[in-house]
Amino acid sequence: MFEKIALVGIGLIGSSLARVIRREGLARHIAIATRSASTLKRAEELGLGDSYTTEAKEAVRDAGLIIVSVPVGSSGEVAAEIAPALKKGAILTD
Repeated sequence: MFEKIALVGIGLIGSSLARVIRREGLARHIAIATRSASTLKRAEELGLGDSYTTEAKEAVRDAGLIIVSVPVGSSGEVAAEIAPALKKGAILTD
C-alpha cells in the first residue's frame, strides 16, 4: 500500500485507475490533478480522490506513486512541471 498516489489527468483512464485504487485499498490518500476546473469538480462529485487541484506539482508532492494519464502531446510539459516536486524514490509512470 502507498501512503499517497497522485493521478495527473483524470479522464477515462485516470478515473478508472482512481476507482480501482480506492476499491482495492492501494493508497491511504489519492491526490487528483487536472487542468480543467469542470473535470476536477466532477471528479470530486464522484468521490474519486481525497484531494483535488489544478496544479499537478501540488498533487505529486510526497506521493510514492505518480500516474500521468494526459494526452501524449502534454506529457513533456507535465513532466517539466512536476519534476521539481517529486519525492526521492517516487515511482512515476504513464
